Amino acid sequence: MEALWPRSEPETAATNLRKALHFARRAVGEDAIVNEDGVLVLWPDAAVTTDVERFERAAENKGEADAAVALYSGDLLPDDRYESWTAEHRARLHRRFLDVLRTAEMWERLAAEDPTDEGAARALMREHLDAGRRREAMRRFEYLREALRDQLGVGPDVETVALYEEVLAMEGQEPPSQADRAHALLAWALVHMNRRDMEEAERAATEARAIALDAGLGRELGEAAVILAEVAMAQGKWRERFAEELTESMRLRANMEPIVYDAHLCFAEYYLAGPDGYDTAAAFAREMLQIAEQADSATGAALAILMLGEAELLAGRLEDAERHLRDAAAANEREGCISGAALATQRLAEAAIARGRRFDAKRLLARARSLAERSDIATHLLVRVFGAMVRAAADPAEAIAVLTDVERQLAQMRTCEPCSIAYLTNAAEATARAGELGRARAFVAEAERISGMWQGGPWAGAVWEARGVLRLAEGDDRQARAMFREAAEAFARAGNQADAARCHEASAG
Repeated sequence: MEALWPRSEPETAATNLRKALHFARRAVGEDAIVNEDGVLVLWPDAAVTTDVERFERAAENKGEADAAVALYSGDLLPDDRYESWTAEHRARLHRRFLDVLRTAEMWERLAAEDPTDEGAARALMREHLDAGRRREAMRRFEYLREALRDQLGVGPDVETVALYEEVLAMEGQEPPSQADRAHALLAWALVHMNRRDMEEAERAATEARAIALDAGLGRELGEAAVILAEVAMAQGKWRERFAEELTESMRLRANMEPIVYDAHLCFAEYYLAGPDGYDTAAAFAREMLQIAEQADSATGAALAILMLGEAELLAGRLEDAERHLRDAAAANEREGCISGAALATQRLAEAAIARGRRFDAKRLLARARSLAERSDIATHLLVRVFGAMVRAAADPAEAIAVLTDVERQLAQMRTCEPCSIAYLTNAAEATARAGELGRARAFVAEAERISGMWQGGPWAGAVWEARGVLRLAEGDDRQARAMFREAAEAFARAGNQADAARCHEASAG
């Protein structure tokens, strides 16, 4: 009665319950609902089975693998995807389903369910190789390589790459292309990176880059640039490498191909999240702008102006930031750099939010979203736009409505984890302020995991602030103030004085 009629007096609630039971029993049978010592029981003598139980029983028996596969009709409780208590059970059942597919050696189905499963990919590659279908085996490797890169940020393992080289060595009517050879080298570069053998990773990526340059392979050139930048980052010389790569890209190809531009754009974002500070980043952007102008590279100039505007925005210099970001949005659209135009527009929306102009921010975010959806790096850009949309909401109720819509869309796509930080922290704060503490804790936990991948920079401040908002919602004012102080210090170290001031004010309040 308390759950159904919380605002009614006990006598009124009891009357309501008797009426509800009367109509329920008329609808489904007198013995359907029984009162057993004050507990209402639905069909107490019935035997209840579920498709989950039937699937799990079949999955326990290796001889029933085919039956278990037939019984798995999809994810658990798809209509309750956003209920936090279902997540662990849903993931467990899906893992069990994948195990059944492996047991049954249903490699095509397993690869479709989990494109990152290397065992399935190797089995299919071997099957094609044995049948003399070299091109199909190479294509299967490419599917795997792209899935591992997009979903996990890693490359194939040693056994898979060795099998791919065996495929390349197979005689056939059509010899391996330059792209095929570049793909093998890129895969080996990732293998060595995973082993922390940076010297060999750099060697393989450099060779792949040379092949890509000679053959005019824009996508492969972009991938090689990314790996070389990651190697340089691990070696502590990323800024120098980024400058060299960007400079060479502009001088060799005054207007960079979209894939090369996007690779540099991604690593410019990494740089802005790093420990060097925004004044250093702004100075670096001005240096890159000079090089772009000397090389007559309009795309290079568009990227440099965007990076300058972002550094000024993050440092809290809103007037300069808006001026450069408007120039960047126009320059990137003019040069056909959709990704840069989307990011510049999203950053302009963040500046509008900082000034309290929510209507302008929402208009800009609608534009940024439209651009991001057309970009080749939509998985990076859309989650950034979604995070700003949550931030732009006028009150907790609107923020939850936006978040619910966004979560439905994110469930249908893969996203870049580092690019998700602002979305996760904004979602954590929105759900905490709306009293949905379980959801808020889940968002904070995921943001903590990702921020642990990066030392220094503004991510730590954003996570501390989200923790503070959550503690405040939980009623622990003392801990909330301590966390806001930590957030203020982290933002200040990154050079973000505006966010630091906001968190100092929260810690005092």
